[in-house]
Amino acid sequence: MNQPALHRDDLRAAFEAIPEEVAHHGTHPPAPASVYVVPGHESALNPNTPVVVGDRGTGKSFWSAALNGETTRMMIGRQLKRLRLDKVRVGWGYSSETGNRSHPSRRVLRKLLDEGFRAEDIWRTVILYQLADPAEHALFRGAERWAERVQRIVDDPETEEQLFATLDADLKARGERHLVVFDALDRLGDDWARIRTLLRGLLRVGLDLREYSAIRTKFFLRPDMWEDESVWAFPDASKLTHGRVLLEWHRADLYGLLWHHLGNDPQSGPAFRGWLAATHNEHFESVEIDGGTVFVVPESLRTQDKAQAEVLRAIASPFMGRDRRRGKTYTWVPTHLADAKGQISPRSFLVALKQAHVLTEHQYADSGVLLHFEGIKRGVQEASRIRLQELQEDYPWIKQMLEPLHGMTVPTTREDLQTRWRESGVVDAIQQAATDDDNQDDSARPYLPPHALETPAAGQCAEDALIEAAIEIGVMSRTADGRLNIPDLFRVAAGIGRRGGVRAIR
Repeated sequence: MNQPALHRDDLRAAFEAIPEEVAHHGTHPPAPASVYVVPGHESALNPNTPVVVGDRGTGKSFWSAALNGETTRMMIGRQLKRLRLDKVRVGWGYSSETGNRSHPSRRVLRKLLDEGFRAEDIWRTVILYQLADPAEHALFRGAERWAERVQRIVDDPETEEQLFATLDADLKARGERHLVVFDALDRLGDDWARIRTLLRGLLRVGLDLREYSAIRTKFFLRPDMWEDESVWAFPDASKLTHGRVLLEWHRADLYGLLWHHLGNDPQSGPAFRGWLAATHNEHFESVEIDGGTVFVVPESLRTQDKAQAEVLRAIASPFMGRDRRRGKTYTWVPTHLADAKGQISPRSFLVALKQAHVLTEHQYADSGVLLHFEGIKRGVQEASRIRLQELQEDYPWIKQMLEPLHGMTVPTTREDLQTRWRESGVVDAIQQAATDDDNQDDSARPYLPPHALETPAAGQCAEDALIEAAIEIGVMSRTADGRLNIPDLFRVAAGIGRRGGVRAIR
């Protein structure tokens, strides 16, 4: 008996629905159907995990917002039952939203520091204000401004400590926990000095609160903040760092996300789910939540390479060329979207396949596949461009660092990089941009140069510090012979060549 085929019209709507926008913005919870619960992210979502480290696009803001939404939190809890999220209350300790009443904005934080308040007192106030009902506790009653609230904590530390203990006991008696989530911590200040002061104080408060069993804090950090040793320069910091979890996406996670997207698309989802059931005996579980239905990817298609590869082979070219010598598509795509540390942005993965589908429809419609290998190559080029643009929002100095390297071939030597950067005045340009008033608007993300440029290691020149900063965030890596390499994900969009690699954008 012939098995039903999946036609390109069946999935057109789902691929078209993949957004070009590559990040979750704001604090509003995502739609439940957009939440793919990655099995390997259970530790990161655990309320008892204090520090989560992830680069741009790996899900820090997405998971922060999902945990703060009751419906999405229940959605996560139904699949990760051990976390008992149904017994967890969640609130914002800091976010990118300047109008969030749960915490002070960057401008307010700057003013509080300028007025002489200690960072630890500020954060104790923020956390306690969220835990306590201001109308019930005299400590906050009538205090409309953050400066007033912090001053009361400073004036009466004994009452503050008693209130923390009482609130913890009340939560424990009800069998509940309260989690305070801190995201967008690179926006705490306008420069590294303020950010370090505020972040170090915040982490110290988080450490102090570990003595309570029902009050928890979770800090989502960028890799460069995690690597900044001065941030952790306080006693017993290791008690937090030992519990650190990396927010990583492995190959199976990426394909699981693709199946989730295809299976939950309002238009294409029924055809995809029906095809999988008929041809692969794989069945999505339907979950009713908040008046809607979310279809959960089958376990084998979330975790098993063999099952995932079989499904991909049915809709895409099996190889990245005419035969297997060009590599299997299933492994080729994630490999060419990885940064120098092997990490992959899930949005880059989806965008690459979206563009592959568009090109396949236009140029390879008679190929018999929905994702042709030539389309996939072009899709990786587009994902590279978008990923580089995305990462530049967090690390604006990347553009200045890569522009002088246009046209070169990697791997290359340290001396070649230094020469190109010195001839182009890259370090001076980065340092000048950090002091430019136009880059420090209160409503925008502050321009932060690599912290390694501020405090280079002994005997290290500025260009070497820049190399270390690029390695730190996965834009560069060292080869076994000591040369420096740039992964396809970044070099393609930057116009940097490599023999045998994806063609660079010229």
